[in-house]
Amino acid sequence: MKLRRPGREAFVLVFCLIGQPATAEPAIAQQKASKPLVEEGYLAGADDVRLFYRRVGKGSDFIVYLHGGPGASMENDGLLMDPLADKRHTVIMYDQRGAGRSDVLKDASLLTAATHVRDLEALREHFGIERMTLIGLSWGAGLTILYADAHPERVARIVFWTPMPPTKLYSQQRSKKINSLIAPEGLERMKELQKEWATAGDDRIEAVCREYYGILMGPYLFNARSLDPGRLETTIAGREIAGMCGVPPAAVKNQLFAGQATSRSLGDFDFRPMLAKLKVPVLVVEGEKTNVPLEATEEWVKSTPGARLLLIPNAGHMALEEKPEALQEIAKFLNGKWPTTAREMSGSR
Repeated sequence: MKLRRPGREAFVLVFCLIGQPATAEPAIAQQKASKPLVEEGYLAGADDVRLFYRRVGKGSDFIVYLHGGPGASMENDGLLMDPLADKRHTVIMYDQRGAGRSDVLKDASLLTAATHVRDLEALREHFGIERMTLIGLSWGAGLTILYADAHPERVARIVFWTPMPPTKLYSQQRSKKINSLIAPEGLERMKELQKEWATAGDDRIEAVCREYYGILMGPYLFNARSLDPGRLETTIAGREIAGMCGVPPAAVKNQLFAGQATSRSLGDFDFRPMLAKLKVPVLVVEGEKTNVPLEATEEWVKSTPGARLLLIPNAGHMALEEKPEALQEIAKFLNGKWPTTAREMSGSR
């Protein structure tokens, strides 16, 4: 097992398709000054693919965090989950196959939604977890519902955090909306960067990555503006991009391929029938000022029995990054209390 220091502070890559809660509320703001134990290393996923993981804390209640992408890394967003680790909770996150510090895969048949589900089950078995809470961000929400449908007995509760679109149709609507918020020259520059991505050397790929996401990230922020090519207009976007582009060059080069392969494997997807079968507490989180079509996020709530929607004020789709204090509301849910402003929706099944 390899032990190493935690990586840089990092944030989330949003998805772009082109048991009952316990009791007692933790006070995140009043956690001990000493940081919880951090263990990092590798485990064998499905097909013996090597997965890099990070485990924080030593509580008996396990929270597994599934990062966005596909093709991204836990360094984009997972480190923000550390405050959830306390005497009761252990937080585990990992780089999904083909990305981050896990094995870089070039075979599209090994980069499917089904293989990601098998990896998550391998992680559960590795740590000997009976039932776990799943927090899935963006594409991670899709992976969450796919796993919960395959292994319902292993899931205790779920947070769908700024989830990806629940159907292919909603995905197409999101792409159209996001593209409309990027200046034409920005869209053209992104096409050029995608072509360069495939051939960029190790000394160039991080710069290509930073410029690409510097254009793309703007619409996912509150009060988003179309970003000039290569220009980072906000500190939040700059920190996020550092996380996405700061992993080993081989993984950065593989991001677009891994993401496209996994996305294609979903086909003409519709998660709503799976959501309708859920029998665990579910909280759906979105930024109140999101630029992605809010009705898509609301569909996650309406399709899930008993689910509630939590809107984060003055935040866009990157709600956690813009309002990190919102994590305290998630802690309430994980410990048996609905956040005060979380609401059910008419039309919920």
